[in-house]
Amino acid sequence: MSEDFTQKLPKNEQDSKILTAIKDLDTHVTRIDDRLQSLENKVDERLHDTRPIWHKVVADIAELQAGQKRLEDGQQAMRKDLGELSDIIHQVSRDQIVINDSHRRIQLDFFTVNEKLLKLISDRNQQNSST
Repeated sequence: MSEDFTQKLPKNEQDSKILTAIKDLDTHVTRIDDRLQSLENKVDERLHDTRPIWHKVVADIAELQAGQKRLEDGQQAMRKDLGELSDIIHQVSRDQIVINDSHRRIQLDFFTVNEKLLKLISDRNQQNSST
């Protein structure tokens, strides 16, 4: 639209008004095009300014998701370990019951032996005092 074709057309008043309107419309379209180009440049600049921020946000989200995955895996491993520990504690508790039962029997046996020993000593002392 750099050439002015209106100079080549015949000149009358009606045509002149139409040509003026076309020139005004052309000027208006050119200004709109310039404003649109300016707006596109601003959008590109803003995108350029915010693009690193968005890349960092996306990277941070990926890092958070990886961290969450590690935590979930760790929790799963801890649950497994906790289950194994619970089984071991249950086994130790059963073993402790057996040990306590054995300890009571030993104490009972010791008490029985002690009573018999005291009775023997008492009987011996009585025999020695009667002779």
